[in-house]
Amino acid sequence: MLKFLLRLFVVLVVGTIVSTQVVNRAAEYLFDSITADYSYDAVRGQVFALRTALDPVPPAGREHYLQTALRPHYGLELRLLQADEVVPTRGEITQLAAGRFLMRDDYRTYIAPLAGEPRQWLEIRLPADPPIVNWIVVVAYAFVILLLGLILLALWVWPMWRDLDALRQAALRMAQGDLAVRARSSRFSGLRHVSGAFNHMAERIAALIDNQRSLTNAVSHELRTPVARLSFELDMLRAEADPARRASLIGDMQGDVAELDAMVAELLVYARLERPPGGALAQEDVDVRDWLGEACAQHERDGARRDGARRGVALRVRPGGPARVRLQPRDMTRALGNLVQNAVRHARSQVEIALESHGQGGYALIVDDDGPGIDVADRQRLFEPFIRLDESRGRDTGGVGLGLAIVARIAANHGGAVQVLDSPLGGARFMLTWPEAPAPA
Repeated sequence: MLKFLLRLFVVLVVGTIVSTQVVNRAAEYLFDSITADYSYDAVRGQVFALRTALDPVPPAGREHYLQTALRPHYGLELRLLQADEVVPTRGEITQLAAGRFLMRDDYRTYIAPLAGEPRQWLEIRLPADPPIVNWIVVVAYAFVILLLGLILLALWVWPMWRDLDALRQAALRMAQGDLAVRARSSRFSGLRHVSGAFNHMAERIAALIDNQRSLTNAVSHELRTPVARLSFELDMLRAEADPARRASLIGDMQGDVAELDAMVAELLVYARLERPPGGALAQEDVDVRDWLGEACAQHERDGARRDGARRGVALRVRPGGPARVRLQPRDMTRALGNLVQNAVRHARSQVEIALESHGQGGYALIVDDDGPGIDVADRQRLFEPFIRLDESRGRDTGGVGLGLAIVARIAANHGGAVQVLDSPLGGARFMLTWPEAPAPA
């Protein structure tokens, strides 16, 4: 942190020095004509007086007259130059033709022609600045720069240092396992957006870790039962001599393995759907009628392979709604399949599917059943992994407890949500809503 501040201070000092020089050079360039006129007017009276005094004097005697009669009365450096000592430039020749005298050395030296032959020049040089003035300027600049740097350090760098240090401390505490830590900064701080991003990241990490911890605990609990059954059945198989009984035990073990396999498959799907909110999701424009028809046909095919699937439950698609929607086909088909499977599992005689417009440019996928329904107090918990409510929605009806949790993640990845309501059919209504995604450019 200190190195950063020192580098910043050096940058400020060097920047101030460079900017001062740039401003000086720019001012000299932009205001050169004004400075030239000012300098010319400031000395033209003295040049006129000196030329008036020297012109009548013969060229051979001008040096003596200049040094004895004139120089003692001027605080200027006066000197006579011969014709070959001054070579005017093209611009200076123009000035001489206009009756002006020459100005050189940043307007500190003035050269005027004198009358008579051989031609001579009068050089007037302003006295040099005393050496102490240069040191005073340097010290003054250094003092101003140092003062400016200290003021900036107090007004800007110190609050930034404080906020950066607070952010560093929060990061260290988070690295030590304190997932509840958050970076605090003033609403006027220049690092407010950085602190906000850190806090958003911390909340996301805390939620992910909490979710993974809960999921790990739930998985270990769910795996314990089939693994225990397998172990028990294996012990019984070793001790069983009856071929029919052994075949029955092997069938039970195969069922437990299938249950474990289904659980692992569901866990992989659940893990795949984990993504940051707002992440890019490849959505497509699909025909609602074709999509719902294919989803129902897929459910029919899958249901035919499950023991006791449908149990005479009628599955119907309610007409109406938008003709086309934007969604991620694979994930949303999985969500619809899970909702339909859940509804068919608990319905008495019928399940109804509908896709409707919802809100401002959004959609609602609705699955109704005429089953026993779900208590209001249990509806939110229903979408947690491995949550089973009562016997009517228990293990004996099938499933591994991840279907509705997967639906909730798919809805979140679409920027939407899923909720449970009372169905007009008398059972539960699952409604998955999501906003319309913009079409790709």
